[in-house]
Amino acid sequence: MMMRATRRGGTRFGVAIAVLFLASGAWGALPENWAQTAEITATSAFDLHMYNPHNVANGLVPAELSQHDAGEAWCVNGATHRDGADITFTWPEPVPISTIVYYGRTAWMLTECWRGYEVYLDDEPEPVKIGEFALMHGPQPIALPERRHASKLTLRFTSNHGGANPGASEIEIYPEPPDPEALEAFHANQILRIMPWVDQVDPAALRGLIHDLVELHDSDGYPQHTEHLAELERLVQEGSDPDALARLQRDVLLFDVDQLLVIERWEINPSHVYTYHYEGFRAGGGLYVVDADDPANRLKLVSSPEGQILDADLSYDGQTVLFSWRRRENEGYHLWTVDIDGSNLTQLTDGFWHDYNACWLPDGGIAFLSSRLPQFAYCWDAPVGVLFRMDADGSNVRQLSANYLNDFTPYVLDDGRIIYSLWEYVDKPAIPIQSLWTINPDGTGLLGYFGNRVLSPGTFMEARSIPGTDRIVCTMTGHNGPARGALGIIDRSHGVNAQEAITNITPDVPVPRVDEGDGNTDGSKQYSSPIPLDRIRLLTSIRGPVLARTFDGEAQSLALDAPVNGRQYFNAQPVHSRPRPPAIASALPETAPDEKHAVMYLQDVYEGLEPHVQRGDIERIRVIREMEKTVRISPEYLAFGFQFPVVSAGATYAPKEVLGEIPVDADGSAVFTVPAKTPIYFQALDREGRAVQRMRSFTHLMPGETHGCVGCHEDRLDTPQVNPSPAFRNPPQALEPPEWGSGGFDYARHVQPILDRYCIECHSPHDAPDGIDLSGGRTDFFNVSYDVLARENQGLEGSPYVNWIPTYNGMEQNILEVTPKAWGSPRSPLADLILNGHPDETGTPRFDMDETSRRRILAWIDLNVPYYGTSETAYPENEGCRRILPVNLDATLAEVAQRRCIVCHQDGNIPRREWVRITEPELNPFLLAPLAKAAGGSERCGKAVFESTDDPDYRKILDTFSPVTRMLAERPRMDMPGGRPDPDVCRDTQ
Repeated sequence: MMMRATRRGGTRFGVAIAVLFLASGAWGALPENWAQTAEITATSAFDLHMYNPHNVANGLVPAELSQHDAGEAWCVNGATHRDGADITFTWPEPVPISTIVYYGRTAWMLTECWRGYEVYLDDEPEPVKIGEFALMHGPQPIALPERRHASKLTLRFTSNHGGANPGASEIEIYPEPPDPEALEAFHANQILRIMPWVDQVDPAALRGLIHDLVELHDSDGYPQHTEHLAELERLVQEGSDPDALARLQRDVLLFDVDQLLVIERWEINPSHVYTYHYEGFRAGGGLYVVDADDPANRLKLVSSPEGQILDADLSYDGQTVLFSWRRRENEGYHLWTVDIDGSNLTQLTDGFWHDYNACWLPDGGIAFLSSRLPQFAYCWDAPVGVLFRMDADGSNVRQLSANYLNDFTPYVLDDGRIIYSLWEYVDKPAIPIQSLWTINPDGTGLLGYFGNRVLSPGTFMEARSIPGTDRIVCTMTGHNGPARGALGIIDRSHGVNAQEAITNITPDVPVPRVDEGDGNTDGSKQYSSPIPLDRIRLLTSIRGPVLARTFDGEAQSLALDAPVNGRQYFNAQPVHSRPRPPAIASALPETAPDEKHAVMYLQDVYEGLEPHVQRGDIERIRVIREMEKTVRISPEYLAFGFQFPVVSAGATYAPKEVLGEIPVDADGSAVFTVPAKTPIYFQALDREGRAVQRMRSFTHLMPGETHGCVGCHEDRLDTPQVNPSPAFRNPPQALEPPEWGSGGFDYARHVQPILDRYCIECHSPHDAPDGIDLSGGRTDFFNVSYDVLARENQGLEGSPYVNWIPTYNGMEQNILEVTPKAWGSPRSPLADLILNGHPDETGTPRFDMDETSRRRILAWIDLNVPYYGTSETAYPENEGCRRILPVNLDATLAEVAQRRCIVCHQDGNIPRREWVRITEPELNPFLLAPLAKAAGGSERCGKAVFESTDDPDYRKILDTFSPVTRMLAERPRMDMPGGRPDPDVCRDTQ
């Protein structure tokens, strides 16, 4: 039962929830739901275990587009009943029926709702009601022409809205028409049905909470404590009164909260955690100040009937609200301010992009995310939002982050640093990880805070300092789906990737261990927007309502009901002033002597490498830039995992630019300049040029910044010994650029010429030993040698010839392997061959490759085998935005094989490699093998199937390549001479 009461004096408005809360509400009781007493059958079910018809009477309505309704909904097997099905409710005796309420199956997509329906009672041949359901989430009542008694009700669905497996999330059957507001209230707050602990009170725990709050805030800070203790003792002495105890617990938890600033909007259910800024738009709602004593008393600050407010932050003095507002669907989010009384509404930013996730800075400025740069997520079509700052009036906009992927939810810690989530995958699969990082408000001092090398949770976001502690609270969720999940306390004193550092304070949402899972989190994932009130209490949104609770979970009360219109409350925060963190003075010179560079100090590269690497083994540091994706393309064109455009055969997502190398002093130190505002990472190279360790994250520095690191993968929590190297007294070294020049590393330009010089005399198309053809003809995606070395016969550690880090979904465990020499050239047979000269059976080297060429091939391996040096594409509409194949090749080969090759290939399938040559197509094995040697073939078929190149079937196969040849002459691919980006590719950042 849900009850409301208002008491005068010191006891504030309270709410209690009991097991049967759905049966009544603030606006009147709902009638008895006969569906919950019926035997329920259906003519089809997709899965009787997960989508049983009885699920429609469990009182749960999965959230719209939440991607989770197994066990909570019913749907048909679309292969057999997509166009119609019956669901039948049967009772032992007739029951009165007046109204049926249908909730469509909207958890996966709105189109999985039924459209046409007919209602039948008992065995009557004619329906008592015929109609159509709207395409929507939420209750849709069916009122019968008159109240009837029946022992069987059949709801026959006759059409759908287009989904593959239509069904119902819930069906209710009432004897009387339900009160519409009571129905909406039930729907809005039904999440509480799976949270029975809310408003359940342990008097001893409540007594302890009151004493703890007095100790924290003293008697003057918590003047109601005497009254609260007296009320508690009275209630305990008089006996159990759950509602009164629930009201008292809520009063205690909100003793210093008179008003709450809240956003009302529809829940956003994006496809990925990093797409919440542009997916899931649904107009409606606004920005409100709600009276905590009387939540029905709301002051509307901003109305948004055509738009959507994403987030909000109240200024330190409690007077001004900063918020992200998308006023219309065809606009981006932009930043606005409004005074707490609703006056002085002011727009701060504008443009054809999104500005969002803004927070106030202690120096009076504003930090925020913006997608104004033309760069996009590599594994999706999301415009990338990264960290910026500006003055309070919207002027002086400056970029702080050089990320090429998304940043998330910046906020200022109590020590003045900005904490935010940073997504990166330097030689990592795309799902984990979106970990926590800190940066100074001037953009200097970027440091990993927590979770950069864990599998679960995949995403840490919405981080806030817990006042008076060194800990933070945050939302822990997964890579796919909405930006909700569990709430976690992070205590990094236990380690920056340690399981012991994480306390899941919402164990009803399980999160796998840091070394388990794939970066996604299952379950209800109902928590978001954690806002600490002090080190004991916090507020959090739970998919509609707002909870006030203790961090330890001993007391949890409903602070705000969900809005009765089906929308939800987010970013609930108390309306009062709060301590202003210290304003960190900028470490940057007012005028940097070099506006394009910063300086790195490396104390000892061996710190973190020993004992796997011996002192004296490291000669150089390589500096590499991760290159942004500059095109916005639909994921429907993906290949090799989620690459579009394709860059590698399942290895690196991003093109790489080697910016240069610098020598390391004998003591392991180095001082050098790096480009500012550039995502860079480092590799430690041995004397042969092998990367014995690679930094599998990136960093960036501001112009004029000086930044230091102790070693290579040293423990961030260790206190380093300060041993200034003599090298530190010298001017910083400039990077020595690579001998091949600037720009992205391009296999066809940088590696293939070396193979042409040293390898293809033996490894040619005609007679390649073991099929290892190292020639450079272009293939469907890449070229021949790349396909042979990197694409074919892939495994968990690359290919048989080259060890590389796979980045496919499902390969997430490899992010835990950071042992020196674990990846790349130290583990690659190809690297061994080029270093030892590929000796023959007698041990005599077959070639003596020059050092420059050797180092270039080793660099390619250690860059995680990129092929393309750019994310630009000349063929955005092709698979992987790269693949080119003759349209009729497969059909032609099959037809010829049935006539000419059936004697040897009884199944009619000609042996094929994974790749097909598109230049010099006559060198494809399926044309060389059947061609007579005298005609230039290899005759590997054992006999000449085609005596000459004039054979009609030979010509028929070869002619399928003619359109491709003409097309490539007019529009070369990006790995070919003259390749140019498609001028019409999308670059929209909104």
